[in-house]
Amino acid sequence: MLAAALLLLIPLGSFQQEEAEEPTLYGRATAFRVDRIETLDGETLENATLVVRDGVIEKMGSAVLIPEQAEVHDLRGRGATILPPLVFSHANFLVEDNRRRGKYGRFRAVDSVRDPQDSLQELLEEGILLVGVDPPGSGVAGRTSVMTTAGEDGFEVLVRDLHLKMTLDVNSSAKELIRSSLKAADQAIEKEKKAKEEWQKARKAWEEKQKAKQEAAKKEAEKKGKEGEQGKPESSGGNGDKDKPKGGKEEDKEPPKEFVPPKIDPNLVPVVEWIRQERLVQIWLDNASEWIHWVDLLGDRELPYEVVLRHSSWSSLPTQDFHEVLEEIQDAGVRVYVPAVLTAPPYTRYQVNLPADLAAGGSSLVLLPRNLSLRGVREWRVGLADLVREGMDRQTLLKAISTEAAAALGHEEMVAPLKVGGPATFTVFGGDVLDPVSKVDFVVRDGHVVYDRKKEEEKKEGSR
Repeated sequence: MLAAALLLLIPLGSFQQEEAEEPTLYGRATAFRVDRIETLDGETLENATLVVRDGVIEKMGSAVLIPEQAEVHDLRGRGATILPPLVFSHANFLVEDNRRRGKYGRFRAVDSVRDPQDSLQELLEEGILLVGVDPPGSGVAGRTSVMTTAGEDGFEVLVRDLHLKMTLDVNSSAKELIRSSLKAADQAIEKEKKAKEEWQKARKAWEEKQKAKQEAAKKEAEKKGKEGEQGKPESSGGNGDKDKPKGGKEEDKEPPKEFVPPKIDPNLVPVVEWIRQERLVQIWLDNASEWIHWVDLLGDRELPYEVVLRHSSWSSLPTQDFHEVLEEIQDAGVRVYVPAVLTAPPYTRYQVNLPADLAAGGSSLVLLPRNLSLRGVREWRVGLADLVREGMDRQTLLKAISTEAAAALGHEEMVAPLKVGGPATFTVFGGDVLDPVSKVDFVVRDGHVVYDRKKEEEKKEGSR
C-alpha cells in the first residue's frame, strides 16, 4: 500500500518528458512500388519496391516490408521503371557565344552559358540529372564543363574545367592548327625544362658559394682567436673585406628559392597539360577520313583522348562510314560518344547499328541524342528503342545513357548503380524507359524529390 501511495505522488509529466526527449533515430521513409527496377548492377527486379530513408536506399527487392508511416508511391500496373538518372553529355544548345575555328584553349564552356534555368528544368523533366557542356567554336575550342539540372538554386556548376575539346576537318588548315598547337606546346615544355635546369644550376652554385664563404669566415675567426692568444699585433695592411667593393655583382644575387616557370600562352596551357598526361582531349569527328587524319596527326604520341562521332542530324537515315575504321577505333581502347540512331553507309539504304557494333567490340560507350538540342532530347528514346530492337543489349544501352555517361563526366558517385546502402539518386518513369511516350514521374537526388510531375503540372495549371 505504501509503495502504491508513493508511486501516486510521482508526477506523471516526468515520464512523459523522458519519453519526449528520446532522440529520433531515423527520418521518415519513402517507398516507390514499380513494375521494374533497372539496378544496372547485374540484376533487374520485377514487381519491386525501393525504400528511401535519410538519403540512401534502405531496402530494395521484390519482397520488401514497407516501414510504418512511410510515404508510398504505388506506380505498378503501367510498366513503371526505376533506374539511375539519365546523363546528357553534350548539351551544347545551352551555349550562347559563337566562335570560328581557332586556338581558344583559355575559354571554358560554362562562361558561355547564360540564364539556363528554363532549359535545365526541361531536361530535368526528361529524367536528366547531369549535363555536360562544350565550348563553342572549332579547332582547339576550349574546355568543357559539367552542371546539374537539380542544384540548390536550379543552376549548379559541378565542374568548370574538365576536358579539352578539339575538332578536325578534312582540310590542311584544320590539321595544321592542331599540329602547330602540339609543336608550340612541345616548345613551351622544352623551354620550361631548360629554365628549370638553369635555375637548379644557379641555385646549386649559389648554395656552394655561400657554404664556402661560411667556411672561410669560420677559419678566419679561428685564426684571429689564435693570434689574440699569442699577443700578436693586428696587421696594418688593408682592411680585409672592408676594402672589397660592395654588392653590385649579378653572380652574388640569390636565385629564387622556388622555381618559377616561364609564362605560357593561356590558349596553350591545356594543350601542354594534355601532352603531360594531365588532361584528356575530346576529338570531334564526322567521318572515317577524319579518324585517319587524327591518327596520322598523333603519330607516335600516346596521349589520352576520347572520340565524339557526329552524323547528319535531320535525315531519316543518316549516313556514316565509320565502319571502315571500326576495328581501329576499337583497338585504340578509347571512350566513344555516338548518336543513338540507326545509320547507313554512304549511297545505300542498308541499316547499320553502329553503337551495338562498337559495344560488341569492347568500346566504352556513351550514347547521345541524334541532335544536341531540346528537340533531340525529346526524341532521344525513340532512337534508343530502335537500337535495342535492332540487336543492342538493353543493359549496355541503359548504362551508356546513365552510369557510363556519368563516369565520363567524372561523377560516377552521383549517378551510380542502385544498391542497398547506396545513394538514393534515381529517376522514376511512369512506363518503360524505352517507351517514347512514357513520362518521368519523379527524379530523386540523395533522397530528395527534385522533380514531381504531378506537382509541376498542378503548379503550371495554377499559374494560368
